[in-house]
Amino acid sequence: MRRTYITLLLTGLLFSLTGCFELIEDTTLNSDGSGSYKLTINLSASTTKVNSLMAMDSIKGTKVPSRSELQTQLQSYMKNLNTKEGISNAKAVLNTENWILNLNVDFESLASLRKGMIALSEDINKKPANEKVNNIILSFSENVYKRKIGTLIPADWREKVRKNEDFALLKDGKCVFIQRFDKEIINVSSEDVRIAKSKKAAMLQLTPLMLVNTPEKIDYIITTKR
Repeated sequence: MRRTYITLLLTGLLFSLTGCFELIEDTTLNSDGSGSYKLTINLSASTTKVNSLMAMDSIKGTKVPSRSELQTQLQSYMKNLNTKEGISNAKAVLNTENWILNLNVDFESLASLRKGMIALSEDINKKPANEKVNNIILSFSENVYKRKIGTLIPADWREKVRKNEDFALLKDGKCVFIQRFDKEIINVSSEDVRIAKSKKAAMLQLTPLMLVNTPEKIDYIITTKR
């Protein structure tokens, strides 16, 4: 039953269309491939709805955890994540008053981050990652950053989300993906990705609605100067 705690928060609450939410993924990459990863999931605009769900005994037969149970399980996940090769300083802070989650991880390479996050997923779900998850591409080599995640999102999951009566509410949220480099960017494969004035950072901003309808938008390649 424990594995359902964080799943309820990050999956059930995030994608059950409870209202407006914000997701920010911020990755900093050094020339040697090491870096830091930050993830913020902000459900504060839906605090009332989330609190009402938390007040229930169960959701679809699954026990709803207490706030302290959520905190305990989250820290357990971080402890396990810190044992993975190439991962360090993994920390997570969950604000259960405003429902904001902040996750921070340092990594030796994007390959290490990819493996670490897949391991985190397996820890939460208590089962091996499926083929689509294992096919995720997240790499930085010879000044080329590559990511392939969106096109691997299951079509049946997307269809299930579309059928929800509150599907249109996803147009009000925000998903932001940021990559920062210590050298200037010379090319981005997607016209949707904006390059900062410094030319050392790139950002893609979508609504959750766009992410469900066109998940391929979060797959792109960035090339920096050598």
